Amino acid sequence: MKRNCMRFLFAVASLLIVIDSEAQQTVAELEPLLQAAIKAKENGKAAYYAYELAKIHVAEQHPEKASPYLSQGISLARKSGDKSLLYLCNDRMGLLLSNQKNYSKALEYYLDALAVAEELKKSDYLLESLLNVSTAYGAVKKYKKAIDPLERALAITLNNGDALKQRQCYALLTEYCGKIGLTDKANEYRELTKKLDDRQQAELAKQQEHQALEKQVQEKDAVQKNTAAALQKQSQQLRKAEDSLLATRYSLKETTSSLEEARIVNEKRQLEIDLLSKDKALADLRLQEQEARLENEALFRNSIIAVVVLLAILSIVLVTNYRRKIAVNKKIDQQNKNIKSSINYAQRIQEAMLPKRDAQQKLLAESFVLFKPRDIVSGDFYWFSEIKSWYSPDVVIVAADCTGHGVPGAFMSMIGINALNGIVGGGMAEPDQILQALDRDIRNALQQDKTGNNDGMDVALCIFRKEKGILEFAGAKNPLVYIQNGKLTQIKGDIHPIGGGKRKHEFTYRKHKVPIEEPTIVYLFSDGYRDQFGGKEGTKFLSKNFNQLLLDIHQKPMDEQKKILDERIESWKSGHPQTDDIMVIGFKLYPAGVV
Repeated sequence: MKRNCMRFLFAVASLLIVIDSEAQQTVAELEPLLQAAIKAKENGKAAYYAYELAKIHVAEQHPEKASPYLSQGISLARKSGDKSLLYLCNDRMGLLLSNQKNYSKALEYYLDALAVAEELKKSDYLLESLLNVSTAYGAVKKYKKAIDPLERALAITLNNGDALKQRQCYALLTEYCGKIGLTDKANEYRELTKKLDDRQQAELAKQQEHQALEKQVQEKDAVQKNTAAALQKQSQQLRKAEDSLLATRYSLKETTSSLEEARIVNEKRQLEIDLLSKDKALADLRLQEQEARLENEALFRNSIIAVVVLLAILSIVLVTNYRRKIAVNKKIDQQNKNIKSSINYAQRIQEAMLPKRDAQQKLLAESFVLFKPRDIVSGDFYWFSEIKSWYSPDVVIVAADCTGHGVPGAFMSMIGINALNGIVGGGMAEPDQILQALDRDIRNALQQDKTGNNDGMDVALCIFRKEKGILEFAGAKNPLVYIQNGKLTQIKGDIHPIGGGKRKHEFTYRKHKVPIEEPTIVYLFSDGYRDQFGGKEGTKFLSKNFNQLLLDIHQKPMDEQKKILDERIESWKSGHPQTDDIMVIGFKLYPAGVV
């Protein structure tokens, strides 16, 4: 088990080194720069070039050529005092030696990297170093020494909420404690691993419960619609009964009038035919009148009884349906309250996962984010991060629009944020490769090749290389807009979204480069702003109007731009409901060397 675990860990580490295969510069270009920096005694730059040359040789499967450059990089970084480069060179040298199964020598470099990480006080460096030192001790069977760095690493994962690394720590602690006979400790860590798995299963079950509740609400809506239709039908039947009763009443009046005329005619005839039989005729006439009156009274009485019975039945039906409707509405209201409470809780979770404003301002001092969910939670999300660099960290900016909105869209946004944390945190630093990895992770997470699930997201992702003064961009359907010297330029994303169903063929995303040689305003956005219905004609806002608005306001301060965009879209709605989630990100970049 230990051997398989070690092979897996070292294979993953090797993959992280090789993943950056598209080198920005070749060995032939970097070697003269390295020698020039050494000659000029610019030790920091020289260490960086040595480190980059080592990376290229590793990517080209020549580790024996990478080792001398890493040794040189360590020496130069130590002279320059650049702690970040010193850490990176030691860490990569340890990884190189581990791949060669020289674990004792790898341990020396891992320990040096750990010492530098403790000086830098960077939690990601420290966590990585502690895990490397522990696995190296385990590889040379020094299990007691492997436990202390693992326990320190576990404390960091518990603090930052990294469930994947936390489970890795539990698994290794279970193994190492078992190796040295600490059975109780091993069982304790095994139980903690089980609890972590159970908690993740519970969270998944809770998500499924939310989906079931949403389905139940939809079914209740259908019941309400059917109830309304039934009431309408009963109302129509009642109107027909009333019409029939009215016709019967007028018919009775006509019958009474006809009988009266017949009586007068009979009297005249009887008087003309036989005056002598006057008494008999009068008796017959009285009998006829009595019979007619009785028939009329019976007919009227039966009609009244029928109407009363019909009204009583109708009243019972209406009261029963009304009470049933009240009971259903009360139940639905309670369920709506529970669902709204759950959605509000989901909103707090989503807000906690989105970047905080102080972190945004730290990475991009002049920037804004206009974020307007259509419902309580959003299918749009934004994400910022920095990439390790020898001098000034590069910045990653992401604007993503997930399938749907509300609760389903929010679930997709959380999957996307977790995937980006893992991809960029794992060392991937090229925009097109990040999108490729994100597409793979989303498809695997939703098992789209097996289930036929079509959910996905449109993404605009860019990386600002501060030291080089270059903005790199890759897009999955979503574009990038930037303005230089008063001219607006739009770079379209590729036609393939992230995820979105079973693939018929493979493809790769393109990488675009924008030189930042003068102050540049950059905008990333979802399609919610452009697709919002409103105005006098009730039409969409459209891309051309959105681009013109950006061009009109791009010279204003960032906070003022955000305010104008917000006020303009609210004015445009003019009573129309919000069509989709709305998100616009804007930030200002300066050429290299300009503060």
